[in-house]
Amino acid sequence: MFDNIRADLHRKREWFLKEKSWYVRHVRIFLEPGTFAVIVYRYGSWVNSLRIPVLKQLLYFFYMLAKIVVVLGFGIYVPSKARIGKGFTIHNFSGIFICEADIGENCIVFQGVTVGHLRGQPKPPKLGNNVFLGAGSKVLGSVNLGNNVAVGANSVVVSDVPDNCTVMGVPARVISRETNWITEKLEGRSVEY
Repeated sequence: MFDNIRADLHRKREWFLKEKSWYVRHVRIFLEPGTFAVIVYRYGSWVNSLRIPVLKQLLYFFYMLAKIVVVLGFGIYVPSKARIGKGFTIHNFSGIFICEADIGENCIVFQGVTVGHLRGQPKPPKLGNNVFLGAGSKVLGSVNLGNNVAVGANSVVVSDVPDNCTVMGVPARVISRETNWITEKLEGRSVEY
């Protein structure tokens, strides 16, 4: 749990707070709703993995209290049964719904994002590593998003997306098949648009 939280905080600092002051990077980061929601998710996942029933029930009570604050106070729903890799970052808050999806490492989520099932489809969405979900984007159904995929703002993804693509639109269509800007950003190289 603590390794995942450290990786999540590191990714948020590197992506969004690199040029900010020490106070912002080390104190205010814990006051942001997105960071709090990620920490609550990690705690809930850890509680679910416990094998001691009495301890699990006791700790689950505290998880439920924190989850109520996250859902009602911040508008972020991430179930503890979702499988999310290290470096998970929720930058903004409000209107975020993530089902029991399988998400790789370094996923970045903005406000208004939905990752969810469609009726009649048994499998949740599966997202690869280094996926960027722009504000208001939706990933719906049993779709697979590859590695290094960027989903544009307000786009609706209802079909599979291969690696290194940028998708936009309703329904989302591939607009670029050579997207490497996420990897370049994570490695600290400058990016030209």
